[in-house]
Amino acid sequence: MTVTTHAASTKPSSALRHRRFVAFFTAAAISNAAGWMQLVAVPALLYDLTGQAKWLGISSLASLVPAVLLTPYAGVLADRLQRRVILIVTQSVQMSATFTLWGLYTTGHISTTAILCTGLVGGVATGFQTAAWQAFIPSLVPREAMMDAVRLNSTQFTIARAVGPAAAGSVVLQLGTGAAIFINAATFALVIGVLIVIRPVPTTVVSSGERARDAMRVGASYVWHHPAVRLATLLSFFTAITGQSLQYIAAAVSSRHFGRPSQDNAWLLTSLGVGAFLASLVGYRLARRYSRRLMMQLALGMYILAPLLIVATHRFWIGMLGYFVGGLAHLTFAVQVNTLIQSDTPDHLRGRAMSFYLLGILAGIPIGSLAMGSLIDSVGVRTTLLVDAALILAVAACLQATDRLRVFNPPT
Repeated sequence: MTVTTHAASTKPSSALRHRRFVAFFTAAAISNAAGWMQLVAVPALLYDLTGQAKWLGISSLASLVPAVLLTPYAGVLADRLQRRVILIVTQSVQMSATFTLWGLYTTGHISTTAILCTGLVGGVATGFQTAAWQAFIPSLVPREAMMDAVRLNSTQFTIARAVGPAAAGSVVLQLGTGAAIFINAATFALVIGVLIVIRPVPTTVVSSGERARDAMRVGASYVWHHPAVRLATLLSFFTAITGQSLQYIAAAVSSRHFGRPSQDNAWLLTSLGVGAFLASLVGYRLARRYSRRLMMQLALGMYILAPLLIVATHRFWIGMLGYFVGGLAHLTFAVQVNTLIQSDTPDHLRGRAMSFYLLGILAGIPIGSLAMGSLIDSVGVRTTLLVDAALILAVAACLQATDRLRVFNPPT
């Protein structure tokens, strides 16, 4: 019996044998794809309203700074409260904020302030949700299928990256920006419904007798004293600034560098999603064959190449290729980091460990997108992305010279 169980757990589809995981996976994939539709439509709308790239950064700042401030505490809540309940509440808040944005748009009251305010409310929900979401996934399957569930959770985000922007291109063209926002709002109800119905595997809940500050300190201490988790968290922050922020300035890149409508950011982000999806298909096979250190080196190399390709020429298809490589880089990196933290962290600390990892991403994206947007307004797209590539190259060279990436290889 033991041999059979182990063999089953090694099959790539093992997590898909569990109904509660399949239900959540499907609802989340649909909702996240709709979220990417809005991520295409609203920045293009904002850029058209203002004509300035820096507002794309300010928008991401408004939506992600609350998440940065709340994520460490949210990690404590994810270890103390039922994660399913946290997700139901935060999804409901995000649904309400998105329906509000749709209502303002359809009644002609849309403005920069309205976009920033609804983004701020959604950001508060994101701050409480993200760590709970990541820590919730293992509770949908038995332990032997946990890593496959983590892998498939990353895959559904990746599918959404590919499908959402491509769908947005058609929806915005045929039905308008309001339709993209409405569809996103409606799909939150699907996730909420699934969360109400499913019953996850019971997990360890930390006593609430410990003060939140002390609980956060314990989580921070674990992350800091675990060399691989610490480096993974710091690199996640850095690559969010230099790599992931490219998706938030895509409307400006489309307009300023390629001379195309801002709405053509849909095709740049679709290329990014396709690259990420391809990486999800082959990344785990490569991870079994090659060391984590080599995979991290590969991801950093692609992060350098992506901005160089985007500004290599003014041909739009080359820019799409650059975003495609950026998608490859992002998911290759995320797979290594996510699986490392999920597998190396005990369940009673997982919410807090994931919160610090996610804190790096949520803090890095608005910093990077605001910095890049401001630089684009001052010196142009080409110079901005060349500086971006140079920064990644400098950090990668330093890591290589000091052999810091060796901590990602598990002891033999």
